[in-house]
This record gives sequence, C-alpha cells and structure tokens, in this order.
Amino acid sequence: MPVWDSKDGLGKFLSLPASMKNGSLANNSEMKLPTHTGTHVDAPGHVFDHYFDAGFDVDTLDLEVLNGPALLVDVPRHSNITAEVMKSLHIPKGVRRVLFRTLNTDRRLMFKREFDRSYVGFTKDGAKWLVDNTDIKLVGIDYLSVAAWSDLIPSHLVFLEGREIILVEALKLDVILPGLYSVHCLPLRLFGAEGSPIRCTVNSKFITRVASFNLQRCFFSAQKSATNHKCHHLAKAKVMASLLLLLLLYPLSTTTASSFAYPTIPGTIDPSFPASKDSKLIPIRREVYGDGRIFDITHRYTCDMPSAGSENGLGQFLRLPESMKNGSFANISEMKLITHTGTHVDAPGHYYDHYFDAGFDVDTLDLEVLNGPGLVIDVPRGTNITAEVMKSLHIPKGVRRVLFRTENTDRRLMFKNQFDTSFVGFTTDGAKWLVDNTDIKLIGIDYLAVAAWSDLVPAHLVLLESREIIIVEGLKLDDIQPGVYSIHCLPLRLLGAEGSPARCILIK
Repeated sequence: MPVWDSKDGLGKFLSLPASMKNGSLANNSEMKLPTHTGTHVDAPGHVFDHYFDAGFDVDTLDLEVLNGPALLVDVPRHSNITAEVMKSLHIPKGVRRVLFRTLNTDRRLMFKREFDRSYVGFTKDGAKWLVDNTDIKLVGIDYLSVAAWSDLIPSHLVFLEGREIILVEALKLDVILPGLYSVHCLPLRLFGAEGSPIRCTVNSKFITRVASFNLQRCFFSAQKSATNHKCHHLAKAKVMASLLLLLLLYPLSTTTASSFAYPTIPGTIDPSFPASKDSKLIPIRREVYGDGRIFDITHRYTCDMPSAGSENGLGQFLRLPESMKNGSFANISEMKLITHTGTHVDAPGHYYDHYFDAGFDVDTLDLEVLNGPGLVIDVPRGTNITAEVMKSLHIPKGVRRVLFRTENTDRRLMFKNQFDTSFVGFTTDGAKWLVDNTDIKLIGIDYLAVAAWSDLVPAHLVLLESREIIIVEGLKLDDIQPGVYSIHCLPLRLLGAEGSPARCILIK
C-alpha cells in the first residue's frame, strides 16, 4: 500500500517473533507502523507542535464526533476541494460528519504502491470555507492527506487550529453509494501519539433513510447541476428532513468534558505526560462521551500497561522519527506493538497454526459479529468461568455478544504493570459449555486472555476451533452498568496478523 511520499510502498510491517512452528504455544505477531499509515486519523499535535507538547494526542479525540450519522458526498472530479467546490456541494447546516469521495477513488490511488502527489485534497480556501460556513466536525477523504499537495501545511493548519475538527484520511469509499449513513471511526488509544491507524465502518441499516432514492437522485445531481433549482431545493428539504430524524435517533451532544455524573475513571490518567505550561491548553481525557451515551471500554496504550509474561509492563512502544523540533514539517510517530497488546482481538490463527497458514487473520473477522447489540454481565466472584458458572448466568438463547466482567476489573489488573497469572478466565469446560449451549459469537473479557492461566491453550482451542467465535480481550469495564448496549469493536485490518489492537465502545 502507498505511504507518504514513497515510491516503494509500505513494505514489511509485520514480524512473527513467537511462532508455533518454532515451539511457541501460540502465534504472536508484532507490528511496526508509522501512525499515519493507511486509513488513519490526525490529532492536533500532528502539525501544531505546542499542541503536541500539551498532550493533544489521539486519545483526546471526541468519540461523539467519531461516531454518528454522516453524509457521503461525491466531489466534482478534476478539481481540488476549493471554496467554490464546497459551495457547490450545498451541504446543509447541522451536518457534522462528511466523507468526501473524490477522483482519488476513481483512480484507485490507495491501491497503487507509489505515492502520487497529484491526489485531490482541500486547498486552503476550501478548508477555510468549510470551517467558517459549515457545522462539520469530522472530515473524511479518500487518500493519505486531506490537504492538497500544493496546500499541504496551510490546509492542515486551518482544520486543526481550533481542535474541534477531526481528520480521517485514506478512506476506502469505492462501491458505496452517496447518502446518509451511521459512521463509526475508532482509532487506537495511543497515549502521546499525534496520529493513529483507524478502522472505519459505515452502515445504513440503522438509519431511517427518508426518501433515500430521491435524496441520491436530486441532492447529488444538484452538486453537478446548480441550474436544476427544483431538484436542488427538493434535495435540501429531504436532507433536512432526514437530518431531523437523525437528530432524534442519534441524540447529539456538544459537551467537551465528562459531566459530574460521568467523571474520568480514577487512575486512568497517565501522570508521566508533562503538564502543559499554558493553563488554556489542558487536554481532556474522557471515558464517557455524549452525556452518558458512549462509553469507551478500551484501555489506552501506555508504557506501564501490562503485557503478557512481563513483570515490567509494555515499555516504550512509540518513537518520533519525524519531529517539528528537528525541522520536519509535521510530527509523525511510529509504533511498535505485539498485536495482542492491551485491548485486542484474537483470530483463529492465534492458536491454530493451520488456520494461520491458510490466512484466517484479523482481516477475515466478521464485522457483523463485532458490531451489534450485546450484554454486559457480572460473573460471580472468586471463581473462573466454569461450566457451572456459565449455567448460573442464564444467558438467553439468541444473545450473540457478551462481555464478561469479572474479578479482574475489581482488582484493577489492567492498571498494574506486572502481568498477573491469577486472572479470571474461562476453563475448558466453561468454554465448551458456551460453545454447545449458547448462540454467543463475540466474547469479551477484562484481562489479557479469555482463558484462565491453567487452561490457557485448551480453552482457546475450544473457542477458536469453529472460526465462528471472535474473542476480544483486555476490555475496560469499570463503572459500566450490566445491561444491553450496542457494542462496536473495531480491530485494524492487518493482513496476515492473527491478532490486532482494537478500539471498543458501548452505545446506549
């Protein structure tokens, strides 16, 4: 895949330091990536060094902006996105998230190894027009930069100066019709990083698409023909009607901090980050967004978080090969992580070597399983999850996604840097009971392994053998009330990897 200003593409980004062929109990890949690789998000510290120093990293980006109703629009071809182009799109006030599909998609630039400077992006005046005349807070585009090559820095500065707009770059927008969607963009919680790889999905299933055919026929033809006044006005009316419905279905909030009722969870702030000298530049790190509507159940990646088999925690996982202090035009971090670090998913190839060889990696995991309604339940304390415990939970047939909160949360094991083998997990008989007696296809748990230490390999084998169950480990379930939620867990699309860091949220 292409990487910034390179003729040779990304190159090798995965290694396999722990391989079953070499005697390891499981396959464990390691990834090494610049944080602005592929589909990714920019934080304010990318092009503003004082924001970088103050701590405005990807962990401070607003999940309420990154998740909600969005408009996908086709941009007139053969032009960068100028102020005139923005005017011609007639994007209604109130629209907060827009994905811009351009000539980049037609030219399949993201499928070509060599970086292409002739890509389409925002000019400075186009960026300024968007900031001054719309309510857009999420800007998505279909190549590696939202800004045109000629206006690379100026456009980024316009977008990121206010710290209100989130930029999502290199989206794959082929074969998607223009229209209204529910969008979910979930970057990794990389503490200290000004960018992050991201997984994004769009879904029309949960959107009431009022007169969607007419919307597409009229609104988007109005982009091309401003003289078609009747169609144009009809399109705007239908867009506004749709958006009014969306506002009812998706309650939006402009809160910029956790409310008193939803404070940041004690102990989740990493004190190693230097305090800002400017009292006006203090980043807010939240666990709850939208006044209690969105809950972040992902642990942020820090040097002190536990790592499997380590007494000293994860250690340094980020470096800054390109720094504005050293003359670079932007800050660009690089991350190096075992793919089973922190909140992560397991693919079948983790414990089955023939599945690994056959290519059953994280890119083959079913997004429909990873996103949808599910249960958060409390497991009886003082025991692993045995067959008897599973029976006692009385999980109804038909429930497909369950997050198990255990004693691991009470003991705050994910906040201790030393790996603890006394964690609670599934025994082999508990795993077998789940497979044989429930419809569960997504299993989430609150420590680094779903299987108890004593049954580490056999319980994993039971759960992964059919390739139907997806395992999500290392979830942050503090202060989450048991009940029914909309679960969204998005791993990275790491071709060839048997695991991936993931961002997971709950939506009421």
